[in-house]
Amino acid sequence: MIDIWSVIRWAHLLAAIAWIGGMLFILIVLLPVMRRSMPPAERTVLVAQVGERYGVLSWVALSILVITGVLNGERRGVAWLQLLDGEYGRTLALKLLLVAIVIPITLVHAFYYGRRITRLAEQAKEYGDDPALAAERRRLQRMSGMLSAANLLLNLVIVLLAAALVS
Repeated sequence: MIDIWSVIRWAHLLAAIAWIGGMLFILIVLLPVMRRSMPPAERTVLVAQVGERYGVLSWVALSILVITGVLNGERRGVAWLQLLDGEYGRTLALKLLLVAIVIPITLVHAFYYGRRITRLAEQAKEYGDDPALAAERRRLQRMSGMLSAANLLLNLVIVLLAAALVS
């Protein structure tokens, strides 16, 4: 029987798929193809456009995850003030801690690195690839890549912890 709680869990799973699936698609499919077929400045601008589009989806997905996560916790009778009591509570607390780390990482990646890298790439397309600007863009891209990798790894651990919560 499909009841409201089934729909809430379904929405939670669908949002997680959109959130992490988008990251995996960009990393495993999009970036390797673009590296082989596009000049760096053009590639960076296109990645920025994809990032803007994915950003909307990811923030909607993250919002759904937070809302449905709280609802799922309420449904399971989670005692929020006694989270560290018992194995389930400690696992959930760790998951929530990682979510609290992922959100600022995502903000920094999108609004600090993403915007600066895009601005440098657009300047390179418009005025030519100045060596100093290209070096700065590559430095920011390396930092952004490390942040993206950490973000993806943390999100995969969050999914593992979610799986542990339902077993």
